[in-house]
Amino acid sequence: MASSRKVSKKKRTKSLIISLIGLLLLLGVSGFGIYRLFSSRLSSKAPLFETYPSHGTEARIKEFDRRMCDALLALGVPAEDVQFNSVETMWDHADQWTYSELQIRLRKALSRETIKAIFSREISGRVQGTSLSFRAAPSHKIILTVSIDGHPTHRLVFLPVVEKAPTPSRPPSLPRVAIIIDDMGYDTKMASNFLELDGVLSFSVLPNSPFQQQIASAIHEMGRDVLLHLPMEPIEYPDVNPGAGALICSMSPDELLDQLNKNLDAVPYIVGVNNHMGSKLTQDSAKMRQIFTVLKKRNLFFVDSLTSPKSHCLGAAKLLKLKFGRRHVFLDHVQDTKTIRFQIKRLISVAKTRGYAIGIGHPYATTLEVLREDLPNIKRKVDLVPVSQLVG
Repeated sequence: MASSRKVSKKKRTKSLIISLIGLLLLLGVSGFGIYRLFSSRLSSKAPLFETYPSHGTEARIKEFDRRMCDALLALGVPAEDVQFNSVETMWDHADQWTYSELQIRLRKALSRETIKAIFSREISGRVQGTSLSFRAAPSHKIILTVSIDGHPTHRLVFLPVVEKAPTPSRPPSLPRVAIIIDDMGYDTKMASNFLELDGVLSFSVLPNSPFQQQIASAIHEMGRDVLLHLPMEPIEYPDVNPGAGALICSMSPDELLDQLNKNLDAVPYIVGVNNHMGSKLTQDSAKMRQIFTVLKKRNLFFVDSLTSPKSHCLGAAKLLKLKFGRRHVFLDHVQDTKTIRFQIKRLISVAKTRGYAIGIGHPYATTLEVLREDLPNIKRKVDLVPVSQLVG
């Protein structure tokens, strides 16, 4: 009798041990699965952004601007001594490009030969189709005119060291500038860093991003504009993927509107929409009218990120009387501090000419660094406002 109780006890103990081992294995497998899921979400990367395909003159202008920054740095010219006097969009029947006039204050005497040598070293053979012309002007000014592909693109006026920079008179009201930070939804820490900046920024959140609701809620709580960063088909599709939930040109009207509504419902607190990529879809006026019809019903505005110079968004918006705006400057298509500061100067110049301007940046550490350092100076020159104030 006693021996049978011992056998029974051994069986129960053995059964309990087997059950515990099984439970531990199950927890281990489940925990590994949860870890894999969680770690994959943390390591998710935001998709690439798209400027409009850089063909022709504008592509070479972007490269020239980079080299110009290097040349000015080599000449010992700090960023604060470079001033944009005007920025204009020019075009002919086959091309569109940006023409810029800059004023550069020299803190030390530099000869025309020295400036020419440095610019020739940085530009020659590196930016195809570029012609540089140097000449002396009254009051010892040096003027550099630049043409690319036969188009005038830049005029740089170097002020001699003895000449004081003119003191601009303060306008009765500052020009207004909105800066949108795109591609939000993938990094909560970076979102917090941008929200802590001392300036009014607007933010565009990607649907189907891992932290879209959490980040959109934080933006809303800070009183900032939340936009939906709507993925659209680029010209390079499918080699370039705009991400989950993208609107594709081959979609039927029902498929397009169904996906659009899912994206609009995915991100809370949105007051407007701007396109993520979309260089191909924004050229399709019929598709854009379908999209804008839904936005109009939902009382949302649209900001054209202008990833294609052939975008039909403006015409579609006018037809439907949709509140609308267009991007004027990408701040960080080249991710280094001097180029971003250069683009900010360009944005401010556009705002002074037009009375307002819209810039688009991205959640990069370099962009954050420049804005953190430069926002006090930016706010002295322009009135930073939510993008919702610049659409109409």
